Amino acid sequence: MQKDLAYLAEQKTLSTNFFDKQNRILKHIIEYYQSTQTYTEQLEKASLEYRQVKQNQIRKYEDLVVSFEAICIIHGINDFPMWVSKGKDLLLYEAEQLGRNKQMRLPSLLNEKIEVFPKHEKRIVLNILQKDINAEIEKLLKKINWEKRHKSNATRIQRDKTKS
Repeated sequence: MQKDLAYLAEQKTLSTNFFDKQNRILKHIIEYYQSTQTYTEQLEKASLEYRQVKQNQIRKYEDLVVSFEAICIIHGINDFPMWVSKGKDLLLYEAEQLGRNKQMRLPSLLNEKIEVFPKHEKRIVLNILQKDINAEIEKLLKKINWEKRHKSNATRIQRDKTKS
């Protein structure tokens, strides 16, 4: 374009006003190009910084997961992958139910060890581990038996009154 305009200028067919307009247009095009290049570089730099921050976060979470898995293994929870595969909603439900009932799941390795005990030792260990739950069950049974006796006494008294 520049060569074509130079040729036309040599032919004296273009005025100086035309060249001034052309130079202003070229100047604005160059400025626009430079500003878009600067903006593109800023976006690329921001994208790189964002990517590095995200990679650091991912690395941090991966480290936490590996650490958590190690803690589970240390505590005998070898069925960690099986539990994780159940999904967040089911795990939260299970945790909520156990928490509400003040219960817990025994680690899989402990369960395996208890399973090989003789029957009477197994019962002793489980009774010790479930002492609170057993006490609650006993309370409920006593309450039910008391209500049952009370109800049968009330029924007997009612029959005796109707006979008299």
